[in-house]
Amino acid sequence: MIALAVGASALGAGVATAEIATSGAYTFTRTVDNASPKVGDTITYTTVSKKSGIDGYISRFTETHAACLTFVPGSAKVTKFHVGGTMTETTETPELTATTLEVTSAGWINNGSKPVTMKTSYTVTASCAPGTVYGSGLAVGATVMGNGFQSSANFANLGPSITVRAADVVDPVDPVDPVDPVDPTGPGTGTGGGTGSLGSLSGGLGSLSGLFGSS
Repeated sequence: MIALAVGASALGAGVATAEIATSGAYTFTRTVDNASPKVGDTITYTTVSKKSGIDGYISRFTETHAACLTFVPGSAKVTKFHVGGTMTETTETPELTATTLEVTSAGWINNGSKPVTMKTSYTVTASCAPGTVYGSGLAVGATVMGNGFQSSANFANLGPSITVRAADVVDPVDPVDPVDPVDPTGPGTGTGGGTGSLGSLSGGLGSLSGLFGSS
């Protein structure tokens, strides 16, 4: 039986969070680069596996996520030890469902000096409800995990979670002034810009006495 332990630490309120889980000699750390994204933003989860003691081999990472997140094609990348002696990042072709992403391998070597890292990116779609907290999880398949062989560990509620914010309101008529969507004409273009009026146009020259008030 595999003993599981889960912990959490904050890396910055509203910016990034980290969650840590252990299984036998393995430690898994998961982070998200933005814990409070807006609708339309892209977020990236990073999972790092390290193992103490003898070498282990990661054969599967499966992450769960909210159904309102859409996977960014080509963003599933795994960094692992290459036979040539270097750490190499490759783009993986994951198996996808509405709420899961899985990458598999014949066995990525894993120890203290050779971590295995997976990165995945998702778009926060309009079906994500602002103000809602959405969790995430991780399942791992590996050899020599703890005291077992060909073992697996499941951290269904590991996280990290995200809290979705509403997209920015953009004034379609005056996009330069998006913070004032009520005023479609933007600052300084309303009527009566001064304390008086422009006055009347007599003789083609007009009178400006009313522009700043009369003396």
